Parts: sequence; C-alpha cells; structure tokens
Amino acid sequence: MRITRRIVVAALAAGGLLPGRIAAQRREMTLEELLALPMSAATLASIKRAVGTPGMALMWQAGARPPAFLADGLRAVGHAEPVTTRDVWHLGSITKSFTATLFARAVEAGVIGWETPLGKALPDVPRRYRALTAVELLTHHAGLAKDIPLDALFAMPQHEADARESRRRFTELALKMKPVAAPRTTFIYSNAGYVLAARMLEEATGLSWEALLRREVLEPLGLSSAGFGPPGTIDSFDQPWGHDEGKPVFADNPAAMAPAGGLHMALTDLAAWLRTHRDKPALLRPESWRALHSPRFGSAMAMGWFTGPDGSLWHNGSNTRWYAEAMIEPRTGLIMAQCGNDMALFHRQRALLPALRLAAMLPR
Repeated sequence: MRITRRIVVAALAAGGLLPGRIAAQRREMTLEELLALPMSAATLASIKRAVGTPGMALMWQAGARPPAFLADGLRAVGHAEPVTTRDVWHLGSITKSFTATLFARAVEAGVIGWETPLGKALPDVPRRYRALTAVELLTHHAGLAKDIPLDALFAMPQHEADARESRRRFTELALKMKPVAAPRTTFIYSNAGYVLAARMLEEATGLSWEALLRREVLEPLGLSSAGFGPPGTIDSFDQPWGHDEGKPVFADNPAAMAPAGGLHMALTDLAAWLRTHRDKPALLRPESWRALHSPRFGSAMAMGWFTGPDGSLWHNGSNTRWYAEAMIEPRTGLIMAQCGNDMALFHRQRALLPALRLAAMLPR
C-alpha cells in the first residue's frame, strides 16, 4: 500500500498532532479508515475502541531493525490494571507450530520418523488409521474430524500436572470416530491430529509433551515467559484474562488439547519465535526447516503454518476467549504479531497486518 498524503494527515489527526482548528474539523474515522493507517500507539488505541476489545498488544520487525511493541487497554473488563508490552498472552493454535517443530527435533534425534506409522507408534490403533504418519497429522490431511465429541472433550480437566492419561483417553476417542476423508486427499483442520502427533512423541520418549517442549524447544530458545493454559493467576489480574461474552474468565480448553493450542507467552518471546522460523538457526538442520515450511498435498498447509505464494507463513489461534495472529514474510524479513484478550478480531483475520506492514516501512 502506498503511503499517501491523506494517510499521513489522517494519522496525524488520529494522534492529536494537527493544529486544533484542523483537528476540530475532522470527523470520527471509521474502522476501515483506521486499518488503512500505519500502526502507531494512537492508531492502536482508536482501533481498540472501534472493535470494542478489552486489551490488545502487537509487534512488528523488519529485518535487523529493532522490533516495535505496542499495547493498549485493560487486562480485564471492570478492573483498572492496564495491559503492557511485557504481558503474557494465550496463543491458541499458534501452538501448533511449536508442536510441529518439537516433532522435527525428535526426528533429528532419531527417536521417531516423519513416516513412522501411527500403528507402530501407539498401541491398539484401529486398522483404518494404522498407516497415518506425522506428515498427514501435522498438515491436517489425515482425514480426522476436527475434535472428539465436545461433551467428552469438556469433561476432561482444564488443569493437570501431567496430562498424558487424558491425552491417551482423547486418542482412544479420536480413533473410534469414522474418518471424514481419505488420508492425503483433503485439507480438514483437525486439533485431534496434533494431539495424536503429541501422543506419538510421548509414547516414544516416556515424557509428556509439556516436558518435551520445554526441554527441546522453549529452553534452547530462551522463551522463558512460555507456559501452559491461561496466563497469570486465578486470584489476581497480574496478567490479561480472556473474555467470554464481555466478562473476564480464567479458563482454557482441556489440558489434553494443549499440543493443538495451549501455550501462552509474552510478545517478546513470540517475536523471538517468529525470528527463529524466519532465520532458521541451528535449532534444526536445513532439511528439517524445509520439511516444516513446505506446503503438502496440493494445499497451502505446511506443518504448523499456512503458507502463501510468496513463501510467507501465517497462523492464528483462539480458545474462544482470546485471539492471536502471527506472520512471517521471509522475502522481506518482516515478522508481525497481534494478541487480544477476547474474540473481537476473530472474524477479521489478517485485518491488522496491512497497518503493521505500513508501520514497518516508515523510517525510525
């Protein structure tokens, strides 16, 4: 998008930087007009008011330039604590990129293979699912339903010190369901596939997905703010809370589902994660990065990421109480992310990305 005089004048007006006579004449900007501006603290505040979300935080970084972080709003409706750029946010299904990367680490360690059949990795797998591999599971081409039956899912505990037993039960229920499609034929977004991939790792190593992720991914990368379930504590607003129908709630999906969407972390660590996938450091070998980032089976889906024609990587996430997005543009070196503590932007996916991209283009 070209930065025109109209956009610059509108941005100055939104930030209160025009002379009073001119500012008094300006009308309230629409959300669409705000989304066409380069992102700034004033623009973010206006967008937050326009969409009615409690709190938002976002970041962008172009190449080796210093990253930019912004935050605006409240940690919880009805409470005075403001969100900050240091707060911790629930990532929802952006967690899938972590699970896929963890699987790549396990493949490199020789404890499992991309093509290890599910029937060899887990006990008592029904015949129709025995040939499934991590490649189908992690690209949503296994033919599985999205989730197990919701009544059974939400009967599982939200918080567990060790969720492996619940994950075994989840796996049993998922494998009892009929396939939705033949493997490798159809993209069908499936949380169940990621839980099964995590179970393969748990069975191969004897460790929980949570312990493996900390040891193999989070700690090597120094992502110290990362944790599982809702951030903060239930008896204070020391971190943002998610919201349900406008009310703050300290809740998450069952812990069994965590490999598909149970991580939280600070925006600084999320930015470090995006740089990792942009820069492809020695955490993985080059062939493993290629495996993770290559779309499969004629779709736009790689392992843990949706891909664009330009090689960009994108994913969003929500546990129905939060919303987050992350994007990597390898050709331009741009990374971007946004987090919010409700679902206000769930139906406006990628809406903030043009504003973040424009901000990254401005001289600093």
